This record gives sequence, structure tokens and C-alpha cells, in this order.
Amino acid sequence: MLKKILYFINAITIMSFALFLPTPKVSAMSNYDVLYEGIDVSHWQGYINYAEVKASGIEIVYIKSSQGSNIVDPYFRTNYDNAKANGLNIGFYHYVVARSEAEAIREAEYFSSVISGTSPNCKLAMDFENFGNLNKEEINAISRAFLTKVQELTGKSMIIYSDAYNARNTFDKELASSYPLWIAEYGVSSPTENINWESWVRFSIYEFR
Repeated sequence: MLKKILYFINAITIMSFALFLPTPKVSAMSNYDVLYEGIDVSHWQGYINYAEVKASGIEIVYIKSSQGSNIVDPYFRTNYDNAKANGLNIGFYHYVVARSEAEAIREAEYFSSVISGTSPNCKLAMDFENFGNLNKEEINAISRAFLTKVQELTGKSMIIYSDAYNARNTFDKELASSYPLWIAEYGVSSPTENINWESWVRFSIYEFR
């Protein structure tokens, strides 16, 4: 059972996940009790040498597994197998493109099927950032449908990936009361948005299972 906990203060960000190659690692935000270095990866990085990742001090890898209801990231399995072989902690994320609650449920089912047979030890993440013409109410309903269905199917807890603007202005506090937040904010030494959702103050990205 993992004992490490990533503590998160003032609802700013889960950690400073950065692309390992070719993008330089982004400096972590402040306001942490404990910080564990992590990266997020997808096919955009191509082949990754996870022995080098491990040697660099990275402890956690979030891997893109899928998108929509019919796309598997072409490096998903390679990233998973190689990260696991090198003793890294692993989480998966799915890129949501749904435009209705019914589509969100189909995507949740697809995500769950893609990652079945794996053993991530970090919470799963919803990456929903391209909203098209959806209004705020629709975005939150789609998010809630996806998050709820994935948890039902996998038994794993979920987190929400967002930029700072949408964390503050789009995702509602009902979601905030149930799901931790991973905010992407690059190239800054302090957050640019004042996000003050008390219910998102402290959590762990690890699953204690």
C-alpha cells in the first residue's frame, strides 16, 4: 500500500505535470506541504526512455489512454508497460469530446474498456477542455455523467484536468465538492487565477488500494 500523499493547498494545482520530452520540465507551483514530481505523456512525445525519466527524479506518469469513443492513443500501451517496468507510479487520462450526457457515458465506457487489465495506482483523470458551443450547464452535466460512469465501472476515484480560467469560471462547485483538480499552468512562478474552492483544498492523487 502506498504511503505517499500529495498535499494540495489553496486549490491551485495537483502538481506541475510537464511533458518530459522535448519540452523542459515546468517548475512546480508553491503552497505545498509535499510535492512529487510528475509528467503527462501521449503520442506527441513519441518513444520515451523511462529509465531516464526515473533517473531524473520523476515519480509519477499520467498517460493518455484514449479520446472520444473510438480512439486509443497509439503510445498508450508502450507508455504504460515501460513506465510500470521502471517502477513509476501511473495514472491515466481520457480526452473528452462529448456533446451530450449520452455521449459522455459512451466515452466513459470506452475509457474503462481501454484501461481494463492495467493496474494504475493514481486516480484517473478527465481531460475536458474543448467545449465548442456548449454552455456552462451542459459542460457540467457532461462532466458529471462521465466522471460518475467511470467511477462506477472502474471502482477508481477521478480528478478533473483544467486550465485555471475554466476551473474558476466553468466547472461548478458541486463538482468541486466531489472531485480534486489538476490545473495546467505553464511558465509561471505563481498562479494567475484566484481559485478559492475550500472543498478542493487537500487530497491525494494516490489510490489506497
